[in-house]
Amino acid sequence: MDKDTLIRLATPAAIVLLALSIFSTPRITRAELYGSETFYIKHLNSCAD
Repeated sequence: MDKDTLIRLATPAAIVLLALSIFSTPRITRAELYGSETFYIKHLNSCAD
């Protein structure tokens, strides 16, 4: 196989794997996209005056 053929085959495969990883990551980590949890961050750095 030459370089052009490999690129033609690898591009759709990479796109499919990227889509699978985007859609499966929340399921794997059991994350909620719109959860009711609220996070508060307190900045303790003195240079932020």
